[in-house]
Amino acid sequence: MTAAFTQAEFTQADLLAYTEQAKSDAIHAFETLRVNGTLSASLTFHITHRVANTDHLLHIRFPGGLARDQSPKVTITSFKEAENSILQETRLNADTAIHVHTAWLSAWSLAHKSFPILYVAAARHLLAREIPNHLDRTRGVRDIIGERLDQHPELAPVPALLESNGGVNFWGKGILKTAELILFVEEGARFQAIAEQLGGAKVYTPGGLELQWKRTGLLEKSKDYTGVYLQSDQAQPA
Repeated sequence: MTAAFTQAEFTQADLLAYTEQAKSDAIHAFETLRVNGTLSASLTFHITHRVANTDHLLHIRFPGGLARDQSPKVTITSFKEAENSILQETRLNADTAIHVHTAWLSAWSLAHKSFPILYVAAARHLLAREIPNHLDRTRGVRDIIGERLDQHPELAPVPALLESNGGVNFWGKGILKTAELILFVEEGARFQAIAEQLGGAKVYTPGGLELQWKRTGLLEKSKDYTGVYLQSDQAQPA
């Protein structure tokens, strides 16, 4: 999904080809996360993806549940008209949003706690150190995240928002990259839960996280942020 067009250049044939590729990527992501146990039994996995430099917003929705045919339904709407979409928040630099239900992250959602990102497979790709919980469900995701960005510029933008008493909303660049992030973060949530039996997951030893960021090219960018967790966050590791 790397092709870039201008609105004038983008033909109906281009849109059809782009949509078919996006659908193929979505099916691959869904099947991989289903088979490896990342998705919960409900198989809730809904994708919204903006076609770059156009007004096209793709919605790829899998039936989930006990549907005999799990082929996704694809619809196209206007990006400009989706005023409440998290993809309208330009500070996130995201073109893909995925609503997903996973077992271990949903447990954090139910506990009404933010999730601290301590597992290396996820942490090395993210500057944010936590995923907050969307406790006030009367407000939209874009509103909540926009307020956090406004009030806490010292914190790196988060890649997701736990849906209190539900699943998780993730966002990122590209369908496959965003889906891969779900895999890593959910795996971390599982391992961190297991670690509770051994005294709890711990933060990196000095220099450890910086070494990981150096390997993924995020070290210099990390210097833009001085904060780690919100002071009110009950999920801060000891």
